[in-house]
Amino acid sequence: MYRTGKDDLYNDFYKKSLSVSVSYDRAVGYFSSEILSMSLKGLSKLIRSNGCMRLIIGHPLSNEEFEAVKHGLLLKEVTSNLSSKLEDILCCSNNKHPRLELLSWLIACGKLEIKFALRRAGMYHEKIGIFKDKENNIIVFQGSANETPHGMMASLNAESISVYKSWEEQVFLAYGQEFLDGFERLWLNEEVEIVTLDVPSETYEVISKNAKECSVDFNTVSEFEEEIEARENGLSKHSPFIPTKIGDNIFSIYDHQRAALASWKSNSFKGILKLATGSGKTITSIYGAVKIFEAKKQKQQTLFLIVAVPYVELAIQWIENLRLFGINAHECFDSKNSWAESFENQVNYFNAGVSDFCAVVVVNRTLTSPLFQSLIDTIDNSSLMIIGDECHNHGSKNVNAALPNAYYRMGLSATPFRSDDDEIDSPFPNDAKERLLAYYGDIVATYGLDDAIHDGVLTPYEYHIVPVYLSAEEQEGYEELSSRITKLMLKQQGSGLNQQDRENLTRYCGQRSRLLGSAQNKLKKLEEITASISDEDKSHTLFYAGEGKPYGETAEEDIKVIDQVSKVLNKNGWKTSQFTGDVSRNERKFLMSAFKDKTIDALVAMKVLDEGIDVPACQTAYILASTKNPRQYVQRRGRILRKSENKHLSTIFDFVVLPTNESSASKKLKLSEAERINDFALLAVNKLEIELLIEEHGLSYDFT
Repeated sequence: MYRTGKDDLYNDFYKKSLSVSVSYDRAVGYFSSEILSMSLKGLSKLIRSNGCMRLIIGHPLSNEEFEAVKHGLLLKEVTSNLSSKLEDILCCSNNKHPRLELLSWLIACGKLEIKFALRRAGMYHEKIGIFKDKENNIIVFQGSANETPHGMMASLNAESISVYKSWEEQVFLAYGQEFLDGFERLWLNEEVEIVTLDVPSETYEVISKNAKECSVDFNTVSEFEEEIEARENGLSKHSPFIPTKIGDNIFSIYDHQRAALASWKSNSFKGILKLATGSGKTITSIYGAVKIFEAKKQKQQTLFLIVAVPYVELAIQWIENLRLFGINAHECFDSKNSWAESFENQVNYFNAGVSDFCAVVVVNRTLTSPLFQSLIDTIDNSSLMIIGDECHNHGSKNVNAALPNAYYRMGLSATPFRSDDDEIDSPFPNDAKERLLAYYGDIVATYGLDDAIHDGVLTPYEYHIVPVYLSAEEQEGYEELSSRITKLMLKQQGSGLNQQDRENLTRYCGQRSRLLGSAQNKLKKLEEITASISDEDKSHTLFYAGEGKPYGETAEEDIKVIDQVSKVLNKNGWKTSQFTGDVSRNERKFLMSAFKDKTIDALVAMKVLDEGIDVPACQTAYILASTKNPRQYVQRRGRILRKSENKHLSTIFDFVVLPTNESSASKKLKLSEAERINDFALLAVNKLEIELLIEEHGLSYDFT
């Protein structure tokens, strides 16, 4: 008998048994990523010994569903649903349960077969495991029916297993043999009142394809699993804490971070921190959350932390940063199958008083889902803290309505509100600002780019203007679109716009933005500039390209602007990769690593790097397209200026679109470009040089 608390099941049992096994049969009673992960402890040892595995996953059905399956009905539907869930768990849960990567790898190598065992809900079930070595010695282990979604939680589970060895013949025949035979009956679909289904080959193919993209070095699978075990044990043993070191550096927050938190606290723990991109908003907020937890813990009170972000890549960065403070946050993104069941358990344990702290990182789309809303509604408001990263996204009506009624509210954004005259991003009233202020409260701390550069938090930069003139055809198109937009804007101020007018206004603004973003002469200038860059100066470079196809592109010429940019760079001998929303998570991880170690020279992106994603290694950026929205170029600049080892200066090339006449529309274009140029020039180390170019091209901007 092995029992947690008294025995180390991982080291004393699973590891030792699997290291000499050539086959491993396993039956688990319920279907979830947590149960699968915890049921596969020591699996790396089986991989190292070139062993094979058979896995049976239990799944309860209602009486009506079970009777239908027994009679051949619903079989296709049930198999499809379970197979989809298996794909979701193995393809989407690896950041939360990295041990599942080993399971995916076994499938890819053809060394794992999986079947589903369907039974009536509430029916008694057992967890069974069978090890066999090359001498056909057998170990059977069996656990009681505590393998429920609740029973496997590390913080609560008191797991116990009974072990039967084939060389202890009398005991094995009396007890172990029945479990051995029972597994075979289950596998062959011969068990009474249980229906066993095969996993379709298509599901194996999907999982195998995903496994081939995974980043684990399977030549060192044992070390990989040891790291997992150490991390899981380490994170479960302590509460959130303030680290003494992060990496090799002594940790201490900056004065501006401390001042921001003090202002937030004095505003009744509510407010927006308007801190420059790259100045440590994430660390500031986590530090604040840990301090809140420590204060509440002294009063025997609890804290439930929700971090809401716009998209998955940013969520993953938060998960990693939270771990620096001993916080193992729950991940509510990707498929619902990968988080719903275990998150519900976490909420239940928190509400039951089992744990005094819980953290979750959620993307805004999941935040608004009925399931997530129903769970956080059960948490006492006085225990709730929300950190809204890139909180300007929380001004939308749908997301804003879903924000919890938390006592502690902290919004983070370098640019909380869009510019009032930003008619390209949205030509309609800025209601989002009012909603943000109503929820988070006022801006309580401001730390600008100039402050960050002056304090050495961000690197200084050189700024270079690359003038690009519109072609005759582009100038004509720009004039026409500007005329249409002006007429509709005037109508909006008078009688108002109907639905068709609003759609037309949005379309015309988008078309004009695309025209400017894909101006033909940009590619010529790009080719000219990048051809003269030496190989040693190419590394750690970002190229921001325009979105979609070039304006006026015909259907036959189905090439995107980003493809045109990549083509020019490749022609000039650059090693580049596109970093877009279509790139998978594993590919993104690989690209970031290749970018950092100079395997590739440059990343070519559109908007995916605009918010939150860290690229500190970047030293040079070419901005080929910008919207009128200051938020975009402010965040891009901050991203480029992030501190990195051996990085002392950043360089920015800004492709500035200029008209060829002095019409009213042309003057507005120059004014729009001048706003960005003067903003960039103001803090550049080569400010005097840029001011001469500004005068030369008539781009002075009157800020009064």
